[in-house]
Amino acid sequence: MKRMTLKRNVWVCHALRLMALLGSAGCGAGVAPEASDEEPVSTQRLSFEEFERRTYREPETGIYIVDGDMPMSDLDELREYYDGLSKPGALIVRTVNGVTATWSNAQKLDLRYCVSTGFGSRYARVVEAMSRAANAWESAANVDFIHVQAEDSNCGASNPNVVFDVSPVSGQDYLARAFFPDDVRANRNVLIDASAFGSIPPYTLEGVLRHELGHTLGLRHEHTRPDSGVCHEDSNWRTLTHYDPDSVMHYPQCAGTNTVDLHLTQRDRIGIRALYGRGNLNLALMGNASASSTYCVGTSEHCYSPNRVNDASRDSTLNGLHGWTNANGAALPQWVQVDLGKPHVINQVNAVFSSDGVPQAYSIEVWTGSAWVAVNNVTGNTQVERIQTFEPVVASRVRLLGRLGSTTQPGYVRVNELEVYNNHENLALSAKASASSSFCALGCYSASKVNDGNFSTLIGGDTSWTNAWGAALPQWVELDFGGPRTFRHVELFMSEDGAPQTYSIQIWNGNTWEDLHEVHGNSQWWRSHYTLTPTTTSKLRVLGKLGSALQPGYVRINEVEIYEN
Repeated sequence: MKRMTLKRNVWVCHALRLMALLGSAGCGAGVAPEASDEEPVSTQRLSFEEFERRTYREPETGIYIVDGDMPMSDLDELREYYDGLSKPGALIVRTVNGVTATWSNAQKLDLRYCVSTGFGSRYARVVEAMSRAANAWESAANVDFIHVQAEDSNCGASNPNVVFDVSPVSGQDYLARAFFPDDVRANRNVLIDASAFGSIPPYTLEGVLRHELGHTLGLRHEHTRPDSGVCHEDSNWRTLTHYDPDSVMHYPQCAGTNTVDLHLTQRDRIGIRALYGRGNLNLALMGNASASSTYCVGTSEHCYSPNRVNDASRDSTLNGLHGWTNANGAALPQWVQVDLGKPHVINQVNAVFSSDGVPQAYSIEVWTGSAWVAVNNVTGNTQVERIQTFEPVVASRVRLLGRLGSTTQPGYVRVNELEVYNNHENLALSAKASASSSFCALGCYSASKVNDGNFSTLIGGDTSWTNAWGAALPQWVELDFGGPRTFRHVELFMSEDGAPQTYSIQIWNGNTWEDLHEVHGNSQWWRSHYTLTPTTTSKLRVLGKLGSALQPGYVRINEVEIYEN
């Protein structure tokens, strides 16, 4: 990831000179030049020779670095990148000569790496951050990063026993940089510059490494799409989702909207799943943990850190290596929380407690953006593991609020693991919505309302879409996934007292629209539609042919939900 520095309270691009030379529009609104000694920039395209001369090159390896953290191993690869810059320019994946650069089915489950002991006193910090970054991608996709600790003392580019190494560097022009799956072993390194351990709020080392591990899976920078308007790189990619300015793969200084730590978004999760298959789905593994207080005495083994509650270990042993507990003497209630970084739909929380310290009373609460809401209250608990399910809710944080500890230590709330799930993930949430027309008079009944996660069936511009007044039927609302999706189940929520009587659910076959389901004489505001076999398409739409009996000229759709099963 390109180094980001704070100057005069604005984000600036460390590689501003390079982006200006490539004809980019800059780094986004509110960005000021970093240095006062920039050379005059010509509006003419640089020759390849001049482009090569001005491109940053790692002194030790000779590898060229473009757009902050993208390695080009030799002149041929740099030339390919350069040639792509003349082309017009959600998650996108690298292509080489039109072929997607990803790991094979066997390789994706054996991504072994070492962490160099050359990090010295920072070694444990890097091990922890790498583990958490890897967990985030494993939550979303069927991939497996494996830390081979036995190789750490001999960790480097020449080590053949791992797929890649994580090694320290200093004085580089980036915070960290990674590689793509098609790179040769000598170039498969995650290099972390010493500057990454400095103050780069609100970005953490974990966030930076989540971004870099996205590259190791084949993902390109989201901002190279034309949609960003800045920071274009090249055109050697294909889409997995629609453009996502909040993506973990989007630089904030390139018109990104991710102004908090770099986390996976809903589109990131669904996009990478389309590439590698479903992960373990535990959303908690993507987040950062914190607590109201923490018990810490002596060595790290006796510091019951909140980081233990989302480290992917379900071990219920009572100690600081496996669980969190509140500080001695801290008045109850006490809490431990996982911040997911972005809003996600959740409907299940699993809790694993210490086997000799089960809390008797607690609540599971979610942060809705303005308040904590209890979705589950438990009293008289004696279970070491407990699954709590509830109606789907959109939340960015989840916490366990402990009201009474165990019978032997009632003043301590002990939690070993919190798992957060949306085990019925709605694929529509990652799509881009559009419509043939929209009613915008008494509030705007925007197409975006049909996949905003709100399945209210009330009529209104806050909850539903409808076509423009006087627009001739049929009228449609469409979801474009930005890439192929496979599903068997569509849930349709329509407005009460305004459900269309006749409509079709249609899919795009690559050339034209075809009916998946057609409904006549409808009077229900909620319908489930299933297919006998899985259906794959890049776009789906609801085509309304006749509105409600009260308003036959209006097709009203409140929410479209799409599921794999």
